[in-house]
Amino acid sequence: MPRLRFPRAASVRVRAAVAAAVAAALCFGGGALWLRHEIYANRMKASLETAQMQARGIAATYDTPEARLSADVGALARQRVEKGLDVRGAGLQFPYYTESYAVVDGNGRVLLAQERLAYYVRESGLVFPPIPPLMTEGWTGQIRVVLPTPANDEGRRLDGREVTLAARNIGEAGHVTATVYVLASPLPAENAVNAVDQWLIPGLPAAVLMVAAVAWWAAGRALRPVERMRAELARITAADMSSRVPQPRTGDEIARLAVTMNETLDRLAGAADRQRRFVADAAHELRSPLAGLRSAVEVALADGGAADLHGLHAMTRRLQRLTDDLLLLARLERATPSAGKPVDVAAIARELAEERAYRVPPDRRFMVVAWEPALVMGREDELTRLLANLLDNAARYARDQISVTVTKTEPALIRVEVHDDGPGIPPAERERVFERFARADEARDRSHGGAGLGLAIARDIAVRHGGTLRVADSTVGARLVAELPPHHDTE
Repeated sequence: MPRLRFPRAASVRVRAAVAAAVAAALCFGGGALWLRHEIYANRMKASLETAQMQARGIAATYDTPEARLSADVGALARQRVEKGLDVRGAGLQFPYYTESYAVVDGNGRVLLAQERLAYYVRESGLVFPPIPPLMTEGWTGQIRVVLPTPANDEGRRLDGREVTLAARNIGEAGHVTATVYVLASPLPAENAVNAVDQWLIPGLPAAVLMVAAVAWWAAGRALRPVERMRAELARITAADMSSRVPQPRTGDEIARLAVTMNETLDRLAGAADRQRRFVADAAHELRSPLAGLRSAVEVALADGGAADLHGLHAMTRRLQRLTDDLLLLARLERATPSAGKPVDVAAIARELAEERAYRVPPDRRFMVVAWEPALVMGREDELTRLLANLLDNAARYARDQISVTVTKTEPALIRVEVHDDGPGIPPAERERVFERFARADEARDRSHGGAGLGLAIARDIAVRHGGTLRVADSTVGARLVAELPPHHDTE
């Protein structure tokens, strides 16, 4: 069945009205057809039952002067004239003189016929079965015959149509001598259906139009809040995202849509604000090393001597670290987390601590406590960067000792704790240190070589791997705790 397609320009109201009209047309049309069928079937059933009752009465009284007088055609009807029977007023005594019936003998010869059957016998040569029909209910049954169209073709409603005749056999001891046929006329049933059609034909389209109009009105009323939301959204721009769509108090799907749209706008506004602050902070952080490089080059050009290569090298390294961090943050926001592979974060912690012990100058403040492998499903490079940032942050502020502990906790988690003996982080700053370009206080400022991106990157990586990163309570120094879901071996 082909799908009903609407023009692209059709509005929701139009589509709702058309869909309602189609549904109403199908329902009302189906109901109208069922009603017409029931009326016709009931009237035809009543006509057939009446015809069968009349057939039984005619079978008992057909061979009487009254019956012969009332008949229009037939062998017995002709005898009333030939024998000179005195039947004046006898027709009024025959109770079936207005019925359309025929009496046929065992050879198919018409003995008596009246009304419509007499007309078709006389005008179009209607013949009946020469063999009595097989009755389904004792001596009573029914047959279907076609009424031939007469040569004069007066245009009667039954011309050429197949009709039902109630049949009643007449005889004794199982021997049939004649059969009575009574017409179960379909005209009363058709007249009843026509009377109903006079109301259905104009009423059905009117009902469909009324349903379409109600659907149009209801859809417009229901979509009115949507139009207000659309108009409000059209006024929201990137420069001003403070506006929000109106929320209906109906509590329905449109109200929930408005709530979801406002929540989405809140997230977009927050993301846009963070992006603006990030761009401003990045430009500020990049300006310092670039200004230093420019100053060193300008001094060397003004004095005509060699530039301070060690200073230039330090500034370019700082600039490179900053740009690398910015690129990593952009990649973490843009890329979707991948499944990765099992990674032993305990081994990574040991390798990073040992690598710092062999630097120039060496840093032997790290003490790693990891007694067993700690497998985490993820990307090895990102998990390495997470631990490296935590160790770098601790090394930047620690005085004499940094402890790195990797354990398995309950519920099943891999916990990595990095604890230094530095100045610590005040409780009010414990969340702000994870913001980009954020520093807790003067003790943790740019003089320590950080740009305020390390902990932000570490938390992003932890969250991407389904974990958390937070600042825990500590009596001395800062204690950063990362908790990651472990890898479960399914083999």
